[in-house]
Amino acid sequence: MPPSLFPGADGLGFRRWMIVVAACLFAIWAGATLADSPYMVFAGFAGLLYVGTLSVNARTLAWLVIALQPAALIVPFFPGRPFWWELCALLAWPSLLAYGLLNRQKIAELKFDRLERRALVALAGYIIVLVSLMLFRGVGFRAFGGGQMGGRFYVQQVILAVVPLLIIVADPSRRQLFWVTVVGWLMSLTYLVSDLAFSLTGGSMQRILFFFELPTDAINFVVGFEVTGMWRFQSLWYVAAAGLACIWTAAPLRDLFGRYFFVAGPMMLGLLIMGLASGHRTLAVMVFTTLVSLSIFQRFWNPLRMIVGLCVVVAFTVTLYIVAEHLPLPVQRSISFLPGIEVDPLAERNATDTIKDRIGILELAVKDIPKYALLGRGFGMERLDLLPTDTVNDNVTTGYVNGIFYNGTLGLLLKTGLPGFICALIYIYIVSRIALELVRRVRQVPMDSQTWFDRFCYLVSAQWFSMVTFFYFLHGDASLWVQNFALPSALILICRRKQLGDPTEQLVKALPFENTQPN
Repeated sequence: MPPSLFPGADGLGFRRWMIVVAACLFAIWAGATLADSPYMVFAGFAGLLYVGTLSVNARTLAWLVIALQPAALIVPFFPGRPFWWELCALLAWPSLLAYGLLNRQKIAELKFDRLERRALVALAGYIIVLVSLMLFRGVGFRAFGGGQMGGRFYVQQVILAVVPLLIIVADPSRRQLFWVTVVGWLMSLTYLVSDLAFSLTGGSMQRILFFFELPTDAINFVVGFEVTGMWRFQSLWYVAAAGLACIWTAAPLRDLFGRYFFVAGPMMLGLLIMGLASGHRTLAVMVFTTLVSLSIFQRFWNPLRMIVGLCVVVAFTVTLYIVAEHLPLPVQRSISFLPGIEVDPLAERNATDTIKDRIGILELAVKDIPKYALLGRGFGMERLDLLPTDTVNDNVTTGYVNGIFYNGTLGLLLKTGLPGFICALIYIYIVSRIALELVRRVRQVPMDSQTWFDRFCYLVSAQWFSMVTFFYFLHGDASLWVQNFALPSALILICRRKQLGDPTEQLVKALPFENTQPN
């Protein structure tokens, strides 16, 4: 009997031949179309590579989500300009399914506890509310010629809801968390590239925007410069926030304001001033709330430090009031909210007009809360729907119609109704409890023995409470709720799991300059 062309009882030879045939067909197609559509050839090759590694690439996708989230990198030449980290989250859905089917034992060993299960159920409830809004309110994609706007917000939030589960399943080690986080902080510099290329250059340099996204308000800032002459670069805020996070992780606050103060002090002050040069008051609020939380978590305060800190704050404030009029206009705008401070009338008027517009939008939003209590107005709306007045050209009406409420609480109540607001609030509450538990566990490690990972746990917890406070009480966009909280909550969940692991692992050194022995 002649030997079979496809040997093996399990058909292994047949599958190998099928793979060879598929590869040959793809090579023929790629060679024939390479000259006309190289981008499609690259996309096809990337698709084959993804499918071939479907069962093992979940961990890689988790690393990419963490590293690329702070970056301005977008998928080029694609409608809607999605970010690369959003694409990684999209690819994670089938990857997690394949990983779960092929590694059932590892999935069973994850053992979600009660708080984690409740958090994931609350997040799933919020996504169900979004799907219901899509069915009852309609959805459209302006990028694809639809009559409605807001479709991207639905898709973006549904896709990114997988991030907490993805990070838990990937289970990165402490060293891996460190390196991908550092890469993410460095990737924030990409916003500086796109911002400067758009604002200060022209012509061929702006082609870089096919690959880099602009900061949120970059276009408005350029228009504002043409009207007022005040340069503002929002990218400086992103870079400054990343730099401060890196410093706060490198050493505890008692060392940053102690033996390392002559190095760390000027660096932190310089980053803060650079961030304020963006003209955003957001950075000042976020830095203050994060530092307060960090100081409480790390037991920084004692009577002497409180007195010294108060004297430093008073001296800095007095100096700020004295030199305020001589600072750059964006910095003056950032500090114009301080009572009695004298700044340039242009900066003060620009900041005051913004606050007045936001107050007007909030007043309109409060009146409409009962109307959308059970079923929110959604994110996909016609541009001229639901006008509260007959005037469509003022900033207040335009902002209200476009769903820009500048407050996370009102935004969730209006856009998702009470069901979405309650699900989101439950998720925030449970993750906040987990963050407090994480802080309590890190505190059990003596301060002299704490590693960078312990300080990283402090940082993600402090940033979490700062973000929640800012989003719900000061300035939050309900359309980006999942985008804002998915990755920070995932980091808190995975850090807690690492702290619940082997206690001896807490003393593993990840940085060459760290000394875990008591001083």
